[in-house]
Amino acid sequence: MQPTLNTFIRTLRRPTAIALGTALSILGVALAGSAHAVAATGTRETETTVAETSRATAEDVARWSDSVWEAAKSGDLDTVERALQNVPDSVAELETKRLRDFIAARNAHVDEDDKVRETDRAKALSEMKEAAAKHEVTKALTAAVRLQTLSDNWAAALDLPEIRELVAQAEAAEAKAQKDGDWLVAQEVLFRLRTLFEESGDAMTFRRYDARLDEVNKRIMLLAQYAPRELWRLRADYSKRFDPEKPLPEFNEAFAEDWKEALDGITRGTLTAALEIAADAHISAGGWEPLISGGVDAVRVLATTPTLRENFPGLADPDKANVLAGAVTRAKESLAALDRTTIAEPTYREVLREILAANAAGPALPDEVIIREFGDGALEELSKRFEDEYTQVIWPDQLRRFQQTIRGNFVGVGILIRHDDRRDIQVVNPLEGSPAARSGVKSDDRIVAVDGKSTVGWTLNKAVDSITGPAGETVTLSVKREGSEEPVDLKLVREQIKIRSVNGWWKKALDQKGQPVWDWFVSPESGIGYVRLTGFQEDSFRDFLEAVREMRRERQLNGLILDLRHNPGGLLTSAEQFSNAFIERGMIVSCKDRNGRVRYQKGAEPARAILKDLPLVVLVNQGSASASEIVSGALKAHDRAVVLGERSFGKGSVQTVHDCGGPGDGEMASLKLTTQYYYLAPGPGEVEQRLVHKKPGATDWGVNPDLVVKMTPEQIEKSLTLRQNADVIEEWKAPEDQKPRPDVQDLLTKGIDPQLEMALLILEAKSLKQSDAAAQAAATDGAATKGVAEGASGDKTKGG
Repeated sequence: MQPTLNTFIRTLRRPTAIALGTALSILGVALAGSAHAVAATGTRETETTVAETSRATAEDVARWSDSVWEAAKSGDLDTVERALQNVPDSVAELETKRLRDFIAARNAHVDEDDKVRETDRAKALSEMKEAAAKHEVTKALTAAVRLQTLSDNWAAALDLPEIRELVAQAEAAEAKAQKDGDWLVAQEVLFRLRTLFEESGDAMTFRRYDARLDEVNKRIMLLAQYAPRELWRLRADYSKRFDPEKPLPEFNEAFAEDWKEALDGITRGTLTAALEIAADAHISAGGWEPLISGGVDAVRVLATTPTLRENFPGLADPDKANVLAGAVTRAKESLAALDRTTIAEPTYREVLREILAANAAGPALPDEVIIREFGDGALEELSKRFEDEYTQVIWPDQLRRFQQTIRGNFVGVGILIRHDDRRDIQVVNPLEGSPAARSGVKSDDRIVAVDGKSTVGWTLNKAVDSITGPAGETVTLSVKREGSEEPVDLKLVREQIKIRSVNGWWKKALDQKGQPVWDWFVSPESGIGYVRLTGFQEDSFRDFLEAVREMRRERQLNGLILDLRHNPGGLLTSAEQFSNAFIERGMIVSCKDRNGRVRYQKGAEPARAILKDLPLVVLVNQGSASASEIVSGALKAHDRAVVLGERSFGKGSVQTVHDCGGPGDGEMASLKLTTQYYYLAPGPGEVEQRLVHKKPGATDWGVNPDLVVKMTPEQIEKSLTLRQNADVIEEWKAPEDQKPRPDVQDLLTKGIDPQLEMALLILEAKSLKQSDAAAQAAATDGAATKGVAEGASGDKTKGG
């Protein structure tokens, strides 16, 4: 208890000096104590006021943070934008300032983007006019597509008189190219015309260009498959006219016979088995009619492509070619005269028998050519009629590569290869952490020998079969490099190669096994993680969970950006695992057959929803397909995440793989067949399950994001290039020789990736609530600690 003023007066009446001194001493204590008592009373009043103010501030911050998040999930971009311009004051001053600075920088990026967009529109219009005046049609069309992409209304852009005139000019140029057999020019023109009218609202014109482009593509593919010299001639001529500074190397005669490999193991039985399965089980329920019609059309294109004469001289003889073409015409007429419901397997057998007989009597192509082209054409018809680009025969020469794609891993040395223009076996790049990367294989190396055997004349299949093999065995690659006269022999030990699908924000290093060491946090200050998923493989979810564990070991995880852009999909089971991790209850996905019957349905299991409370933003774009759409669509339907970006691709179909090969290993083949469609759970306010797949004539497909944030073609290209270069650590080079990697933060600081920028802003706004609460708690604890300390200090004074 502190001395009072009465104690001071009573003591002052004592007549001794010591008493007076003591009184003065006590006076000091008394005055100090009284002052402290007054101050303490004032502090309690102030603390009450501060506490009330703090509570009000905390409520304001929480209300604002929640409002941004809810507006984002409901798709109210205007409300989000307005809220971001009015960040409330917070006790978490540093976090608030950082968020405001981030918003200011983003506003500057938007303003700059608007200016750049206007400038680029004007530039594209000018380039289009200039190129059209010079009759440079493909260049003018390229500028027109760019102009349209930069416009707010794609359909309105087609009404510009300059574009209407250009379309007419392009039509004339394409007709001339078709007449001259200038297939590469025709392809260029038709591709850009089709692009102009895609999603323009003029579906009829789009389909017309699409059909014409499809036929031109078929002719070019026939040349690539069966007439490589003729395709080289077309490419060389095209290069002289449009890119004279890059002449094409001379044709390598060692590859002139490659076409024969594609025919190995093909039999009529393989084709019949594949088409029987497709007619019976395809999702379209189209039966035999589209398959036979598509097969006949493919043979018609084959019969009317005389430039295949280098290996099929009979096609250069009009009389012989017309025998086959005549059989095709009769088949088309007989099909048209039949009731399509009566067209069945006997019709197919009769048509194929007559076509093969006409071929024997006419141009005399190998039967395997007719069979393969008929089969490919039959299944391509399903694409034209039913938007099914995924059903296909996996011929014997394709089967091994197909199986590797499905598994996502293989045994080998870890390199991607291709043929360069000289038809040499060229390394595209070594896979990270692979034996090739560790042994010094470099991008652009040319593999001139494998185990001492020259690769001259090798097909890619031959190269792959020679380089891959049992794990643990050694293979020697002789590689030749630019600027080096003699090849270098590199000994590599084959091992299981894993294609990683789970990637983080910044690749810090590679560990001793060559595996990436990631920084997973795009915003470490706010505890916001970032995962870029490039596919849904068997081990993708396991790798994802390990990434989450790493984040949480490092710091508190307050939010996550799941980047599914340019993710083509993968395994259904993997998509379900990712979805269930965030969704506690309800349907994830169902699959229905062609009769609308549910053949499969997967619901969320509460025990697996281990991330059910983690704030999540999912990024999607036109390259997000299949399993990516299941995950993003399920999360949106259950209001579990903010889905941001642009509408996804619209691949909502299920493929099953069927064996349709012959008895020997050399005749193994498969059919990948679309048998069901994916359906997503109804979203808020919806009743019906939602079909993801883009059907013919559909106006709604894919996953429509909650928040639409667009990127220009230049931004997409820049962001992809930067991301790719930032992820490459040149482990095969000495540290001093490695080129510096770009800073991945440029995606945000330079406004290159506005979709990622907005995603991070939303999560930063969401996390401000937690930051403010933590700062409030820290301030309260600090005040309490201070009060206790001062109280203890007062007791000591009295005792002294």
